[in-house]
Amino acid sequence: MRSGVVGETYPTYRKFVIPFVHPSKPSKKERIVNSKKNPQFRIKINFTNQGQAPSLQAYVFSKDGQLLGSAPVEKDTAVIRLPDTLNGRNVNVILGPQVEKEQPAPTAAALKRMGAYVKPTRYLVERPELELNIPIDIFPSWCFCFVHGRLVKRVTLPDGTIVELPVCHARVHICEVDYIPLVIAKLPDPLILRLRDDLLDRLKVIPWPPVPPVPPIPDPGPRRMAVQSEMASLAPTASMAAGQYQSVVALAGVTAVSQIRYQLSNLADIIKIYLCDWLYLWPYFKKDCLTTVEVDSEGRFYAFIAYDCDDKPDLYFWVEQFQDGAWHTVYKPSIGCGTYWNYDCGTEIVINVPGAVACYDPPYDVPPGVTLFVLPYAIGHTPIWGIPPGAPPAPNGWLRPDGYVNYHSGSSLGWLYDAPFGEVLNFIHDDSYFIPSDGVKYYRYSYRRANPANPNTGANDASWTPITTPLSRGYRMEYSDRLPTYEAYPVGPVTVGSQSGLFEFKPQTPPARPSDPPTVLVREWVHGNLGETAASWDTRAAAPALSATNTTDDAGDFEVKIEVFDASGNQVMPGAATFRFLARNFDGTTTRLATAPEIAGGAYVLLVHVDNNHVSADLPQPSIGGVAASDDCGFLRYEPGDLVHIRFLATHPNDRAVFRFVIKRGSNTLSLASTQAPYVETAAASAPTDTAPYNKVGDYYQRNFTPGELVGSCVDAAFAASLAVYGKATNGWERLGLDASRLIAFALAEEELEE
Repeated sequence: MRSGVVGETYPTYRKFVIPFVHPSKPSKKERIVNSKKNPQFRIKINFTNQGQAPSLQAYVFSKDGQLLGSAPVEKDTAVIRLPDTLNGRNVNVILGPQVEKEQPAPTAAALKRMGAYVKPTRYLVERPELELNIPIDIFPSWCFCFVHGRLVKRVTLPDGTIVELPVCHARVHICEVDYIPLVIAKLPDPLILRLRDDLLDRLKVIPWPPVPPVPPIPDPGPRRMAVQSEMASLAPTASMAAGQYQSVVALAGVTAVSQIRYQLSNLADIIKIYLCDWLYLWPYFKKDCLTTVEVDSEGRFYAFIAYDCDDKPDLYFWVEQFQDGAWHTVYKPSIGCGTYWNYDCGTEIVINVPGAVACYDPPYDVPPGVTLFVLPYAIGHTPIWGIPPGAPPAPNGWLRPDGYVNYHSGSSLGWLYDAPFGEVLNFIHDDSYFIPSDGVKYYRYSYRRANPANPNTGANDASWTPITTPLSRGYRMEYSDRLPTYEAYPVGPVTVGSQSGLFEFKPQTPPARPSDPPTVLVREWVHGNLGETAASWDTRAAAPALSATNTTDDAGDFEVKIEVFDASGNQVMPGAATFRFLARNFDGTTTRLATAPEIAGGAYVLLVHVDNNHVSADLPQPSIGGVAASDDCGFLRYEPGDLVHIRFLATHPNDRAVFRFVIKRGSNTLSLASTQAPYVETAAASAPTDTAPYNKVGDYYQRNFTPGELVGSCVDAAFAASLAVYGKATNGWERLGLDASRLIAFALAEEELEE
């Protein structure tokens, strides 16, 4: 089968160290810049007052932020070699915290953010010197922050359990976000007023116009009393410091934009709480990425960053993972929702990355005496049950022998039963460490509509269609003289002999290429078999959904077979002398030999029911006496003895869907008119409520209510009705979301009788 120490903040004047980083030795250009052939740029620092100078590094950046060179300040002098081509060019000299040798330098933006000293100057080869007269206390106190965390993928398995799997072979970009008061300072006036109103609304404070000064009198007046009463209800709490409380009080009473801006800056820590909802602020935030770090095999990452001790870092993370031979962005939230404000150095950050490929080892053993094997493992996260001895029923969460699955949706719907599969299905299998060999080198997945009368006859059975989506395997190469690289090894499809659509079993180690340099030290795969797709089948080509242009229902049972071939393209029949097909046991730790009903024509054959059809939903306006609205205002006017008729449509061509119907009066759900949780099957003849059910007449569920049942103690009342229809189909990872919904509003009002 293939398969930290908690940190602290350090006070001033230690070196800027980033020991756990994505390796970044100086580029060729940087080596040229620092070459002894280039002239020296000497930076002399004269401190104008007494005190202990920090350990400084001098950096030279181009005007567009490109690092041109750097050197530590030793004996108040730094010497940096710059190329002749910079002669006469404007540059920025920045004095900031030191870096260790061969560690990446911080960016110009990061240095400015942490309060480094910046001196614009012109570099002249004939006068390659710069003398700076600066006080020691111009530099802030730089602290160093240990940032660490781990990447995980939280998965709701088809059996309803939630697991947290590590994400490996990924890199984390660690960035710092603008300090909120800096953003507030540059917001246009209209957004300042909007932010003030939004914040006070969240805090349930109503701003009042300023009350003109009046002589002291016993009665302060209704408006001032209202403001005082409102403020009294917003007393300081454990989550709001006294200073914040005073700023909220002031914010509610001032009207000058400059004063509003000032008070909002004082409330930055409260604004952070709601920033995720205020999308109009997001474009004004900028982030500067400090470093990039690789995760280890358990998804953990580490870095040290420097920051101004007077301001805790506000950190933002985005993640890439090497998948299918290329780097893919798998996590990049919005700044407003994804920033860790006032990060507490040393605190572990756990990032859930749903779009990543999880890394985990095979959790099972193989039967005694088996060396070479192929194990059909799962469709996505849905394990394959097969037909074990005695044909016991499949557990919930497993692909059943009839091609359906009962699975937990991971949502408020809970369990869904008799669910089909659809869209793109990723098949996963495992194989022996000793595969491939000349005797077992290729495999092939194929499909056809199920035909029990015609079992598979072998590799030349023309009734099957090979699954030919191209696949590759990612691997990592380490060198003795350069950074690691990530490469892709294509495994198919290929044609060997007379057989097409074959895929190569992944070799034990990535094969060497003629173009590889001799300095390669290690080649390693980035994922085991259980983290990779063995075959990817887009079922929509074979079973498209019903539509205006496709009037035939193509849903149905499909057979999928797995075959094995040798190096010459000849089919290898399973057996004790060749290889074995295995199947999973429910305990998750053992496997079994495939049974005779699972094998036909030397292939492992499984059944998958495919249904890509969409659901339908319709929710007409309620009616009284066949009239949906009794006047131009949209009200339903009722009289004694009237009945309110409510109906809705919730269907799926093959009833592989469920639905919910809810009526609310005001903000309260009417259980007597809403279907019971969690859902109703579209195949049901009636939809139960807490009282009488909705009964299906034709395709519509319908029911009559007396006006009194709906309005209750009200005479006139407003309502909202919502219908949601959910398709059950899954791709093995999650429910596909082939859904439809409708939302309407209506009102009931008592008819005014003429006297």
